[in-house]
Amino acid sequence: MRQSFSVLQLIVFSMALFQCSKKSDPAPSPGPSAFHGVRVYIISMNDVHEYSGKLAQFQTLEKKICDTAAHVYTVMAGDFFMVHHSYNVNRCDQQTDYGVLPDLKVPKDSSQLTVGLAMARMIEYLDFDAIVPGNHDWTYGIAMLQRPALIQKLIGCNISQPSGLTADYLSFTSGSGHYTLNLIGVAGNDNIHTKTGESVIIHPVTTTTSVNKIKSAIATGNMNVLVTHLTNADDQSAFTNICTGQGVPLFDGLCGGHTHNSEAKLESGAGYVKAGLYDTYAGLTCLWWDTVKQQVVRRTTQLVCLGDFNPDPGTVALIDSLHLVYPHYP
Repeated sequence: MRQSFSVLQLIVFSMALFQCSKKSDPAPSPGPSAFHGVRVYIISMNDVHEYSGKLAQFQTLEKKICDTAAHVYTVMAGDFFMVHHSYNVNRCDQQTDYGVLPDLKVPKDSSQLTVGLAMARMIEYLDFDAIVPGNHDWTYGIAMLQRPALIQKLIGCNISQPSGLTADYLSFTSGSGHYTLNLIGVAGNDNIHTKTGESVIIHPVTTTTSVNKIKSAIATGNMNVLVTHLTNADDQSAFTNICTGQGVPLFDGLCGGHTHNSEAKLESGAGYVKAGLYDTYAGLTCLWWDTVKQQVVRRTTQLVCLGDFNPDPGTVALIDSLHLVYPHYP
């Protein structure tokens, strides 16, 4: 594990991120003498929809943060796949989805068995620490999500069918920081696109079962971040229903998707970030974990412009190779 960065490195890195960020938490930083601990970063993406445009820049961002920070985690908040497979395959002469040029998708006359494999391989390569299924991620069938490199990362405490596909949450323990971070999944239950003949049952975050599962997961971690693929209203329900009697959220942050809006803010003291449609931005949440007080003393969120980073060469090579195997639409 890399060493935690110095105060000077933090200042330089934070200034660089601020210059390419759309929004940033304006709260003042604790002084060097006031903070004794580690900064835990969660980098998030969502709603890529089979478009590889800046995935190589996302990889560069992650590497740059990992060069100076020891506690870095990445999450995908749903909809890395596109729409229903029959729509993808039978698009005729339509060349765009949501206004974006065809990219990792396969030709319209290809077998449905190969549709989506290019993006699946990209998600596996990027090696997210946790992935929550979005409403479009069932489009190629349950078997696609059962690929070995994907299924071990899937989280979704509100999925009752298929049973056993996802964990409620994934837990990460760091001895050097003396903390346990839980990434808790809340899958998208709005307008689910499923493969013909397959049944997927996902409950709203407002149900008692979902709330109880989230609270049970929270009870096991020092830091807790929800990874959701919900509407804005449902995200707000999480802040309303999963809180103390004083209205303070029991979790430290929420990395969301589904609505295609880009925003980063503090909501009732907890971080709230959605990177938006495709890959213009990445969400960056930072939890300041005080190893003496054994608590989070500060939370920040911001959007980082991926266009300000050079593409990672290894990721570019993979994308180019996938384009040869899974060509663009004609």
